[in-house]
Amino acid sequence: MTVLSGYNRSYWVIPVALCLYLVLAHTMHFVQDDAYISYRYVANYLNGHGLVYNLGERVEGITNFGWTVTMLLPGVLGGDFMWWSKVLGLIFGGGIIGLTFVLARDLLGRQETLLISVTTLLVGINQSLAYWSPAGLETAAFAFFALLALLLYVRRNWLLIFALTMAVWIRPEGAVVTVILVAIEYVQTRSWPRFSLWCAMTAFVLSLPFVGFKLWYYGSILPNPFYAKTSFDLEQLTNGLEYAGRFARHYAFYYVGLAALVVPVAFRGRVNSHLRALWLFVVFYFAYIILIGGDVLKVHRFFLPLFGTIAVLMVFTVQMAVARFRKKTRTLLILPVALVMLILTFELPRSFVLRYNELERAFTDKMQYKAQAMKRSDPRNFSVAVATIGIFGYELLGHEIIDMVGLTDSTIARYSEDPVPGMVTTWKEQKHNSRYILQRAPDYIMFSTGIKPSAPAERALLLYPQFQDSYRTIGWYYQRPGIGRGVISSVFKRVRPIEGEIVPVYPVEYVQEYKEALDAYSLGDHRTALRHYEAALRASPRPYYVYLVYQMAFSLQMLGNYDRAYSIYEALLKRDSTIFEAHMELYRHAALTGDSAKMAVHKEWLLKLVPWYWPRIDSTVQAIIYQLR
Repeated sequence: MTVLSGYNRSYWVIPVALCLYLVLAHTMHFVQDDAYISYRYVANYLNGHGLVYNLGERVEGITNFGWTVTMLLPGVLGGDFMWWSKVLGLIFGGGIIGLTFVLARDLLGRQETLLISVTTLLVGINQSLAYWSPAGLETAAFAFFALLALLLYVRRNWLLIFALTMAVWIRPEGAVVTVILVAIEYVQTRSWPRFSLWCAMTAFVLSLPFVGFKLWYYGSILPNPFYAKTSFDLEQLTNGLEYAGRFARHYAFYYVGLAALVVPVAFRGRVNSHLRALWLFVVFYFAYIILIGGDVLKVHRFFLPLFGTIAVLMVFTVQMAVARFRKKTRTLLILPVALVMLILTFELPRSFVLRYNELERAFTDKMQYKAQAMKRSDPRNFSVAVATIGIFGYELLGHEIIDMVGLTDSTIARYSEDPVPGMVTTWKEQKHNSRYILQRAPDYIMFSTGIKPSAPAERALLLYPQFQDSYRTIGWYYQRPGIGRGVISSVFKRVRPIEGEIVPVYPVEYVQEYKEALDAYSLGDHRTALRHYEAALRASPRPYYVYLVYQMAFSLQMLGNYDRAYSIYEALLKRDSTIFEAHMELYRHAALTGDSAKMAVHKEWLLKLVPWYWPRIDSTVQAIIYQLR
């Protein structure tokens, strides 16, 4: 009766933890850009085109096949599959909190009401869980089944077969979870891991129809992003260590978690095999995350399967530290420690999580606007090459989208060009094939940060004269709600045929300096930008890239060197009259100086190049003239 009452008293923490989780999830309500890749697959299927990203191209450009297929059901029934993806993610995130409670109860002892409560609350206030669960991706669902598999393994429950099958169905990493559990049993028993191996083999047999379908439909067992992202080099290992270190800093792992990892050694005689299994699971999964280089999405996404297990280990450390004291004394000692753990778990990652949440919202808003503006201004069935294909690709259903980093393009993923010596970038997606992209001659090429080449796939394009000669920018005025000042949102449009042998001619030094200049320009530091523009010109052969010349002139203009800036604009337009930005600056200058003839010339070109942008240009010029009167 005492055991039962102690067990019942701990139930209060589940609704409290769920409420905290739901409040946090509500405050960070958004859809991750990558979720729209799956949405495009679902939409194409519902429109009768098959489970594909581009019509007629059978490429598995998703790493969440089962999750994507699950979204088909509400879609077929006429429901909103986007809404269901968010709701299901939220439910699975809540399920992780419930599983943590059960795991803590089993491993810490059913009488340890306070410790069970603290463990559950540590996951309930985990902002990364609240961030990812309703974001439209499979993250919470996979983490739920990975944690469920660990719990069932500890209990030696044959339902482990179901958990492993579901984990593999949702993400390929389900196979990693399976291997880890087999390894844990072998390490612990030093013998043939019968239970886990039988479960793994049965789950594999149950997964054969799934594997067979992928082989038949896509021609591969592994999804295409595996080939696009995986490199197995020192840089990948460095990225993984950085990713793991950030998680450690943000979730108090350095303060309590590391102690939890040494517990199985320090208290070998007092730790049961179940807790050792938990410890091994954390160590092996941590090693896996580091080896694959972490994740390009920064908010600890790959660590979701470990939140519950680490919370149990952290609290178990406290339990061992106060075990020799009497019950009342233990409670007095545990309460302040638990409070510190909860505060650190909430406060340490908070600014980081909120910052990335805001950045992701801003990014998806801007990419959605670009896609919609492009459709309004171009009625053709145009094609676009882009390095960030999420919501942009979803807004352009039916249009051919070339993924420049290869997630949904098997040629780029499997036949990437060699890394460019001297090219320095922070992007994890290193694969690119500029020759292939230029051979396909997309109507538009869009960089992830406007005109600035950021990804290796974007920078490599600037080495080719065909890109420099055939593509010119067009733009739309974009102003995010609540932000006082807008920007020109640019994309490269093909204005000339791509001709000649496609080989790189320009040196990487020029691209690196050009990118550094644009970084300084973005910060408003035009003097630093000019130094890098001049260095880029020195490193570049002739003819100079037209936008390098234009950007240098613009920085001169911003520094008050108007005569030189306007003379460069004039010379640039004599070389190439399709640079709308130069026409725009010269139109403004002509309007302010009262040169109606030049105004008419530049207006004609602007109406030809960016007619949708003309009203904005004209209204700003008229406003300036009015203020000067």
